[in-house]
Amino acid sequence: MYKLSDPFDYLNDNSYSNSNPEAFWDEVAKKNVFWEKMYDKVYSGDEIYPDWFKGGELNTCYNLLDIHIKNPAKRDQDALIYECPYLKKTIKLTYYQLYEKVCKFSRVLLNLNVSKNDNVLIFMANTLEPLIAMLSCARIGATQCTLFDGYSVKSLIDRIETITPKLIITTNYGIFNDEIITFTPNLKEAIELSTFKPSNVITLFRNEVLDETKLKKVQNIPTIPNTLSWYDEIKKLKENNQSPFYEYVPVESSHPLYILYTSGTTGNTKAVVRSNGPHMVGIKYYTFRKESDIPQIVFSNANIGWVSFHGFFYGLLSGGNTLVMYEGGIIKNEHIEDDLWIAIVKHKVTHTFPSPSVFRYLIKTDPEGTIVRSKYDLSNLKEIWCGGEVIEESIPEYIEQKLKIKCLRVYGQSEIGVTSFISVHALNIPYRATGVPSIYIRPSILSEEGEVLNSNEIGLVAFKLPMPPSFAITFYKNDEKFKQLFTRFPGYYDSGDLGYIDQRGFYTIVSRSDDQIKISCNKIQLNTIDTSILKHPSVLECCSIGILSPDCRTAPIGILVLKENPSIDLNKLQNEINNIITQDIESLAVLKKIIVINQLPKTKVGKIPRQILSNLLNDPNYQLPDDVNDSELFYKIKELYMKN
Repeated sequence: MYKLSDPFDYLNDNSYSNSNPEAFWDEVAKKNVFWEKMYDKVYSGDEIYPDWFKGGELNTCYNLLDIHIKNPAKRDQDALIYECPYLKKTIKLTYYQLYEKVCKFSRVLLNLNVSKNDNVLIFMANTLEPLIAMLSCARIGATQCTLFDGYSVKSLIDRIETITPKLIITTNYGIFNDEIITFTPNLKEAIELSTFKPSNVITLFRNEVLDETKLKKVQNIPTIPNTLSWYDEIKKLKENNQSPFYEYVPVESSHPLYILYTSGTTGNTKAVVRSNGPHMVGIKYYTFRKESDIPQIVFSNANIGWVSFHGFFYGLLSGGNTLVMYEGGIIKNEHIEDDLWIAIVKHKVTHTFPSPSVFRYLIKTDPEGTIVRSKYDLSNLKEIWCGGEVIEESIPEYIEQKLKIKCLRVYGQSEIGVTSFISVHALNIPYRATGVPSIYIRPSILSEEGEVLNSNEIGLVAFKLPMPPSFAITFYKNDEKFKQLFTRFPGYYDSGDLGYIDQRGFYTIVSRSDDQIKISCNKIQLNTIDTSILKHPSVLECCSIGILSPDCRTAPIGILVLKENPSIDLNKLQNEINNIITQDIESLAVLKKIIVINQLPKTKVGKIPRQILSNLLNDPNYQLPDDVNDSELFYKIKELYMKN
């Protein structure tokens, strides 16, 4: 009879979950989660709408905080560490300190009549306060929706009218790449123009020590009429002799915990909804499998509105670990800041998840890893996680062979909520492969007709239903769009990714299905062209896209960021790159044109929006989505394309 492995054993748990999934998830749920009312049934409903842990009641905040403060070994351990190099500021909160702050803010929410069936919109910088707000919402049973920064007025109006929040929590400004980014101006206008009005707005008025120029900018930031002050609302509790809300509100397993908007790499965002019970069970199992009794210290520079941050935040607290969060910018002016490594050394970080672009830069500038290794003591760093996009094999190879640190490749999606593929070290997975399926993730590689393909044949990655408990329960107020995920291949979730499985059972994700072009009846994955381009020593970053000619033929072009940009001969550079492409792929895939730019446009989660670039250059009438970052950069690329 199978039992959950401890310490984690991939082969054991994978066999257990697939052979007897209800017994597996029942053991996970009972072993790892405190239930106020035990569920009646592990699994019910249907494949598209599974009802995990039906009849159960729990409180997510209790499972993240209260459980740990009752443990003397955890009570005074750091739960969260805030790091902002620009402000020269570090703040640490132990589990008990965080618990106290959450209970106080929970009382503030209740004083404003926020309750179980209400939504709360959080639009804040990467500071500790939004995390306190997220946990407070969970404590009282409200549903939170945290947005990443940079939203336009139009996008904020859409979110406000869709989410209909009873309360909006915001801040006056944040720090990114040593610059002030404002929050309240756009939010103020959005509330004024929105057809829905929140009952209240709370603003965190930051009062940091800034230089004269930035201080003047902060002083000129407009405030939202009738806004409440975060600090004043906390002070009122003491003035009114109100105690913190040490109680908690149990909710049904199916009750929504949060709503999270996806990154919109293709220009189409989705509002993913996750429920309390399945989410709690999923993160307790997937996020950090126990390796020892020593707490893990994880550094993440992810934005609080990203799915990766939500995973780290809820997951690490559920296991009693420490999350080091960061306000600032790791990559600035095309150079790697020391801040990443300094934070890792300072806090004795054991695991970190930087953007793959960090290592693309290091491969070019520190090819042997000697500068990083000689400058920083990384002896505590056990593992670097690498993912968030398709990565070339040179990145994990560099991390392990040059930096001498284990690299865990991960690949997931906002809808799934956990990593769908993982490179388990014990299985000696080659660097070119993404990995093996995570536990109870059951992929198939299908043709466009839904037939299962043979080994090493590239096809559509689909996952057998039902999906694990961590999967989204719907898209908020757009269930029709959610159902489309399952209509193409009955019995499967269509991931929209392309990949293949090799003869040893290792999976490789190649690209998004819309990131391929057809040239003379040959399908070519654009990221394979990118990989060839990056082999040129002058290229730091790149993005290839397909351009449709008047005779309806498609040819790739390359948008390049160069390591150094003197008066380089672009014709010579294009010929050299095309020689590499011809050797690696075939002559059909050579670049018709190259565009050299100082930086590539990125989404708010740091991904290159290839589909948006393709639409912009191929369709003269195409309008950029309203909330893209750096619209000027997109139009600069279009201008350079039209010139050549």
